[in-house]
Amino acid sequence: MNRKYKKITWTGILWTLVLGTLSHFFYEWSHENLLIGLFSPINETVWEHLKLLFFPAFIFFLMEQRILGNAIPGLLGKNFMGLFAGLLAMPLLFYGYTCFTGKSVLWVDIGIFCICVLITFLLPYQWRKQRISPFLEKILVRLGMLLAVAFVVVSLLELLPVYTNH
Repeated sequence: MNRKYKKITWTGILWTLVLGTLSHFFYEWSHENLLIGLFSPINETVWEHLKLLFFPAFIFFLMEQRILGNAIPGLLGKNFMGLFAGLLAMPLLFYGYTCFTGKSVLWVDIGIFCICVLITFLLPYQWRKQRISPFLEKILVRLGMLLAVAFVVVSLLELLPVYTNH
């Protein structure tokens, strides 16, 4: 089981790195399609760039839950804790370095994304043998679902004026 979980964890890291990187361009490639904009960055804000990490990891964690959920108690809750940590690290690292440099550097931003993906997946891997209460897991899962809705709603609020003015 440990070997299988390790393999799935590294698959998730690769999945999120590739899909997250590609999703940076999905909105533009789709000719600014509203539906694509709900799940991919629509501008260069840090909030929008959190989608690069959130949605690929979120999708992967839901698939992983179907595969391993019964074998690892509290898996989805642990995964959401890792995702929250990765999402928190992204703006902290970005604003931390830009506070000193006064500007954004592309290769540093890419490195931050990679670090945050590793945080997102390696923390739950480390916690795989730790037990969490069903109550805590329920809260974490609900917060994860709420965050997914928040990303979509905020994007919709940003996109609607663009589509209603056409």
